[in-house]
Amino acid sequence: MMEKAEADRPIGWRDSAMFAFGYRFLGRSIEDVDLNLEDLTITDDRVFVWLAEDRTHQGEEQTIILHDREDLRLVFRLRRYVNWLAEQGITTGPVWREILRSGRVASPETRATKGGGATKRGLYLRPQTVNDRVKHWFATAGLKSDGRPVSSHGLRADGATGLGTSGATDEELEAAGRWKKGSRIPREWYVRPTKNAARDLFKKVPVHDPNAQAQE
Repeated sequence: MMEKAEADRPIGWRDSAMFAFGYRFLGRSIEDVDLNLEDLTITDDRVFVWLAEDRTHQGEEQTIILHDREDLRLVFRLRRYVNWLAEQGITTGPVWREILRSGRVASPETRATKGGGATKRGLYLRPQTVNDRVKHWFATAGLKSDGRPVSSHGLRADGATGLGTSGATDEELEAAGRWKKGSRIPREWYVRPTKNAARDLFKKVPVHDPNAQAQE
């Protein structure tokens, strides 16, 4: 999906960086779109994210370290997008911004004419925009859902599921997604349904071989 998006630049550069970040950050969409460029420090192999607080840690500052992966290329994708913003003269303020089909970042005046959530959010993207972009590129890439709705929440869910099915402990899951200590959400909402879907009790039943019966 990210590779498909990158062909449509600069919008696709933003989207692929946003998807890679959302998966690795394990954040809620509102947390993603509320971030400022000043909150990010990009190094050669990781991204540092400063959070003033989140839903679980009210009034508690955090610095989240996102180590990069070869199959994610978070540093490359995020740095490319941030550098492109800098070329537009944007080095502070919201990380994720509306980009017009002309290839320019939407101005405050343009955003103000759209009304609704765009007006209320100012230069910050609405969480719904992340949702719309995930749906768009999921369909464009020809991907198929497992029956669950396609949404931006899937970025958080996929990250949690990957950790849980790869042996992460409950404590590690809670820390990665910044869930409340003792929360059952990661296991019950993300990990367990995936494991249950892969579980086939009928594997215990021997496969019927009609040839064996004929030989008797």
